[in-house]
Amino acid sequence: MQVPKGNILIEDETLPYSDINTMLTNLVEDTFTGYVKLDLQDSSGLVFYSEGNLIRAMEVDPASGSASVHLLPRLLNRIKNRDLAVSTYVASGQIVDVLGGLFAFQPLYLDYEVKRRELKKVLTNLETGEYSGIIKMASREGTHFLLMDRGELVTDRFSREYGQILCGTDAVSELLDYVHKNGATLNVYAEKATEIENRRRLKEEELEKIKQLIARQDGTFFRAGDIVKVDEYIVREWGLDAKTTFNVELETSDGDLYEYKCQAARKMGGYAGLAPAMIKKMGIKEGDLITIRPV
Repeated sequence: MQVPKGNILIEDETLPYSDINTMLTNLVEDTFTGYVKLDLQDSSGLVFYSEGNLIRAMEVDPASGSASVHLLPRLLNRIKNRDLAVSTYVASGQIVDVLGGLFAFQPLYLDYEVKRRELKKVLTNLETGEYSGIIKMASREGTHFLLMDRGELVTDRFSREYGQILCGTDAVSELLDYVHKNGATLNVYAEKATEIENRRRLKEEELEKIKQLIARQDGTFFRAGDIVKVDEYIVREWGLDAKTTFNVELETSDGDLYEYKCQAARKMGGYAGLAPAMIKKMGIKEGDLITIRPV
């Protein structure tokens, strides 16, 4: 799945970590609407903003096109202490809203050859199902992107296009007329608006379970060396039985991930109890902040 570009502010500019943090802060202060792309080497980080408010942060796998939602600090942990290519694209609020749902998009049409006068059937299917998503049209006239929002094509009264996204009313009509008469190859990634909303709510509930705790050595002789201890209040907040053993994912401030078994303990407060061997393996020390979530 190719994410279309908006109007370019900067593109593929290599910046150090400190400058990226400053840039993101400035975008918030300037009530920026659009998205930032971070080159994570093996994937891409996308951070969406609307009027300076963080909408969603995602990681996109370039091979499969699948996107997963993360907290912004988790993405930033991946780029600490190194330079990387950054792009910033301006878009409208409606475009940001549509692209912000790409974590739920599914391939509906892949390299689908739309013959003359067949386009209406495709658009009717998307409209009837109230789909939101991305339509990529390739023809002899070039490649263009259109967006769908709850079954309706996204149009803008003031702008003909945002980067690769065609949205002007007249421009969209001209493209549709051309494809209707001449055909094109379509790739459509979308999902029903109701399903996107359901998945968004579930993902936000999952993200709310992520806790930031302080690492504390808990190396009593008789305790298992691969079990994390967290406060029983947190375990109940996760909706788990405080008497059971379950799995958690730990993330260090450097973005390294580890999975361990976990048990509830009393009076742990904001600490995570870790065996000495775990602390050594994770390359951290007592007092470091780590994030933890049930898996």
